[in-house]
Amino acid sequence: MAGNITKVGSKFRVTFELGTDSNGKRLRQYKTVSSEAEAKKLLSEFEYNQQRNLVVQSEKLTFSEFMGLWTDNYVKYNCEVTTAYGYNNIIYNHIVPYLGSIELQKLQPAHIQQYYNYLMDEKGLSPNTVHKHHACIRKALDYGLKQQYVYRNVADAVSLPKKKRFEGRSYDITQLHDLLDKVKDTRIELPIYLAGYLGLRREEIVGLKWKNVDINQRLVYISEVRTKAGKNEIIKDPKTDKSKRTLYITDPLLEILLKHKQRQEEFKRLLGTEYINTGYVYVHDNGRPYRVNTITEQFKSFLEKHHLPKIRLHDLRHTFASILYDQGVDLKSISEALGHSDIGTTNKIYTHKFDKTHKTTVNILSEALKKKE
Repeated sequence: MAGNITKVGSKFRVTFELGTDSNGKRLRQYKTVSSEAEAKKLLSEFEYNQQRNLVVQSEKLTFSEFMGLWTDNYVKYNCEVTTAYGYNNIIYNHIVPYLGSIELQKLQPAHIQQYYNYLMDEKGLSPNTVHKHHACIRKALDYGLKQQYVYRNVADAVSLPKKKRFEGRSYDITQLHDLLDKVKDTRIELPIYLAGYLGLRREEIVGLKWKNVDINQRLVYISEVRTKAGKNEIIKDPKTDKSKRTLYITDPLLEILLKHKQRQEEFKRLLGTEYINTGYVYVHDNGRPYRVNTITEQFKSFLEKHHLPKIRLHDLRHTFASILYDQGVDLKSISEALGHSDIGTTNKIYTHKFDKTHKTTVNILSEALKKKE
């Protein structure tokens, strides 16, 4: 027998029969609802799942305990360190304090909806951040569904706020030329040239080693990156297979690379055994690599000091793409140079920034009509 319904006062209690444990003790779960119709529906769903071996036996797990199970049994073994760090930050700093005490079986879409409202109204977080929290909760409950901890993924029934498109700024070719001129012979000359001439991501710049720079063939191989997960720095493969790419070293960049390589060789000679030879391109004078965040901090300070338009370091990547597009380079080639997984990614990120007046498109029609005159 799958279970039964008992009237308790004006409400109805549904008893779900889960079988017995190893000691022969009967296992049951209970749920009290307001109407007999709702009770019958729950019992019918339970019988359906039981017939298909989908019955949940999670006892009275709290949502906090369940999220711990997910991170210990799934995230730990299936996610990159940086992804796992992001999930743990969301779970233990936000989700658990708000939703953690609710029993997993009693978690409803309304609870999650209220949590998202709280994040925006009380915590002041953006809709985009709410989407990250939702992805975390939804993936955890998907795992719970497959492992038979829950009957359904209640996160699927929640309404999400509309994402806001973040439009990074970019320099035009004159502004980029001015920036490159001003960073000459400064601490950030090398990383800014790598970002400006090759469109490299921050983790690609700090992860670049001399073994992946072929001065003779004038090639840079992007094959590993260095990033941050909390206080820990992580060395890993680039984010996608397409991010592993080979880029040509132009004359101005070659000059900068040779200058910095020579400088490093001089400090190796001067410091001898005290030099920290890690093989990285962007390092302190003693060879120690800069922290991942250092370039971002240095770049911000540099722009303020020289009264240049404020942009993020990552916006130099946007600048690289925008200038190439303005010079007539096709979107596919730009996508490959940026290391995007496919042209759709490039199109999604940059199309709204390119040719906003549709000048090229409209001119094609104009030129076609002229030929008929």
